[in-house]
Amino acid sequence: MAKRMQSASSIKTYKQCPRKYYYQYIQRLPTQPSIHLVRGSITHKVLEGFFEINPDQLDQTNYSRQLKETVQTLLIKYWKESARLLSALDLSDNDKIKYFEETMLMLLKWADDFVSKLGKLSGSIAERFQSLTPIREAHYRSDILSVQGFIDAIQHENGEVRLMDYKTSNTFDIEEHKLQLAIYSMLYFERHKRLPDKVGIYFLKMGEQWINCDPELVEMARKEVEEIHKKTINDHVDFYPKSPGPLCKFSTGKCDFYETCKPFQQEIKLMFENDRKELKEEVLAN
Repeated sequence: MAKRMQSASSIKTYKQCPRKYYYQYIQRLPTQPSIHLVRGSITHKVLEGFFEINPDQLDQTNYSRQLKETVQTLLIKYWKESARLLSALDLSDNDKIKYFEETMLMLLKWADDFVSKLGKLSGSIAERFQSLTPIREAHYRSDILSVQGFIDAIQHENGEVRLMDYKTSNTFDIEEHKLQLAIYSMLYFERHKRLPDKVGIYFLKMGEQWINCDPELVEMARKEVEEIHKKTINDHVDFYPKSPGPLCKFSTGKCDFYETCKPFQQEIKLMFENDRKELKEEVLAN
């Protein structure tokens, strides 16, 4: 059987729960939208669209306001275009307002950081804007390693190559995303025959974090990819055990495959069996 095309997301899913991987990537059962996925998609569209503006129309003395207005306009546009998806989430009006305002604040913070970087460069506003414009949503695929990924932004600054991914999550630990960044580094190296200098996450609620890219990072990615291929070579469900835990049900919902999987069914069965055993031992003892 040919190797499955993997990604950082599919590997992360397998590590969370092999059975979830089976349902999502082998059976391809439908998944449900969530506010975090919808908002993440909207945010990425805004950041892509931001760099599509004509920098020649930016005013030398008023560019900060213009750029922030661009972010606001784009968010309103894409939020409205996602109205059907947002309605399907069955959020209260208060929650819709909360998530919209939270997203606006994140993007305006990002715009503030971008304006600050512009202010540190020399040249016309158009020249400075273009120098900070990254390659966006770059698709990298290795048929040799059977792994792929979409890099949100590839930046070329001060002679350095930097790979960046955007996150709207509440956690700000770059270590949680190290495998994803390692895979991006590996894919970049395979295509360009050079390592990126840095790889990082822009946490839209906090700011950017970077780690240096080195051969050890790429080797870690290679080993992880090889390992996932070994573990997913079979199509049978028995090769993908359940891993019940907090991610089955959580504060804002439950796993997409909760009803199909019934993750705690076996645990409940064992609990009842243990209760019956203890009761039997107690009766015999008396």
